[in-house]
Amino acid sequence: MLADLLTLAQHQPWLLGLGLFAATFIAEDLATIAAGVLVAQTPADPVIAVAAVILGTATGDLALYAAGRWGAGTGIGRKLRARPDVRRAESWIAGRVLALVFAARFLPGSRLPIYTASGLIAAPFAPVAAIIVLTTPLWTGGLFAIAWLAGAAEAQHLLAAALPAGVVLAAAALLAPRWFSGPRRGPALT
Repeated sequence: MLADLLTLAQHQPWLLGLGLFAATFIAEDLATIAAGVLVAQTPADPVIAVAAVILGTATGDLALYAAGRWGAGTGIGRKLRARPDVRRAESWIAGRVLALVFAARFLPGSRLPIYTASGLIAAPFAPVAAIIVLTTPLWTGGLFAIAWLAGAAEAQHLLAAALPAGVVLAAAALLAPRWFSGPRRGPALT
């Protein structure tokens, strides 16, 4: 059965692209690794494969933002956002939303909550979309290339290394406003 699917994908490249595009809605990074390994082991078109996973990933991320925007206007969303603890969380996120959106691209597992929260707090769409559009080819294209060139085992090592690197990047993005904001106001510690 797998051989039949691979043969079909070779003769119908749009079908391969559609399948990879759809697979990103289930597991973006896994679909990207699978696309790279598939290209490495078959005559599948690498341009179609990488374009499909990049477009699918970016589309899914923008859909998470849209889901957050939609959810904010529902009865449940309004009730949830009226809670004091949620208001505090919104305030914290609002001051860092673009840095969080940037860092989420490189920190596996963080995209769903961060992109949805950015929509929930009505972060400006254009900068959020620009960050998604600019960072998706970097991460997804890089992961695809590693999976294609090194095979599935090395791609899994990349994911293992990406978590600590993503934590460092996220921390730097969150601390950057403090580093560049100048002297702090408030009582001095003596």
